[in-house]
Amino acid sequence: MQGEYARELDDDRFYELAVHAFAKAGMDTNTFPLTYVKAALDTCKGKFKLFNELPAYAGFYFRDEIIYDAEAAKKSFVPENKPLLEKLRDTFAALNTFDAATLETALKETAKQVGVKAGALIHPTRLALTGNPHGPSLYHLLEVLGKEKVMGRIEKALNSF
Repeated sequence: MQGEYARELDDDRFYELAVHAFAKAGMDTNTFPLTYVKAALDTCKGKFKLFNELPAYAGFYFRDEIIYDAEAAKKSFVPENKPLLEKLRDTFAALNTFDAATLETALKETAKQVGVKAGALIHPTRLALTGNPHGPSLYHLLEVLGKEKVMGRIEKALNSF
């Protein structure tokens, strides 16, 4: 029932309750620009049932330290994925535009170039950026995080292989 309620809320009330959920979990969203907070929260709308689930789902937006899900890391951070993630890192680094549509095209084109399906890049990339195997739309979260954070988190993940 609360999941339906969360989906029906107007934006201002949704943001208010979401920010309170993060604060309750010890994450201060006030240290981030309001446009960033709203963009991050927009990627979460309709994706969770209870507001107390939100910090686990999207806390990666509001903390620098990413802790990788151990089971997902065993599957994604494997030797054969390292050169794929390196290639994607290089592709992203060369982009002048860092929006969801451009990022999606770049990832899919990179997958085609290296002869794999997009999922072979999506899963390790999501884990590198969020620490979790599931979460908001990858392309939108890439855009929200921004190029600098994305590049730093991919680099950190590459050092975890």
